Amino acid sequence: MINQTNSYNTLNQGVLPFFISDCLDICDPVFTIDELVGGMNLEKYLKNVPEHKLGRIRYNPVKMLKTVLFGFMSEGYISLRGLQENCKVNIRFMYLIDRETPSYRTFSYFINDVLKDSIEDIFNDINQEIFSRHKVDLNHLYIDGSKFEANANKYTWVWKKATEKSRYRLFEKITELLQEINSDLQWSGIKIFFL
Repeated sequence: MINQTNSYNTLNQGVLPFFISDCLDICDPVFTIDELVGGMNLEKYLKNVPEHKLGRIRYNPVKMLKTVLFGFMSEGYISLRGLQENCKVNIRFMYLIDRETPSYRTFSYFINDVLKDSIEDIFNDINQEIFSRHKVDLNHLYIDGSKFEANANKYTWVWKKATEKSRYRLFEKITELLQEINSDLQWSGIKIFFL
């Protein structure tokens, strides 16, 4: 008699932890956006959400707002299909949306119809919330000495010494031109001064 043992388990069984937040680092920015937006009064921005009557239960608008804001915060610019894909595979987005998977059309409807009129107000309120929580002083501007140039190229940088030399040469040329103009206008009695 042959002894056959059948194995009915799979390698793709569930594992602990059950909570996505346990997989994320405690300093992850997703917790910051969740706390920041969760502590704000969002009812005034989400007033355009139509009432649910028939069909599928709609997604939670607060979670949708957190997900959209985090998507644009983390990527800079993110496409609607990118938001949809991240909600399926990215743990951070799964945490914010509670493992739901809205489609790109749902995100499009939410952004274009629900948030369209209030996006500037949301931006201002988030800034005010950050300023008040972290005691940001808006009366002073601090410059750290960094130099930035639009359309920077390694050959287009403006250096201090070159600028000073150019300024002195330009001042000499202007002085010579003014002396020449004054000598030409000497007959009229007009004299031009350089301040």
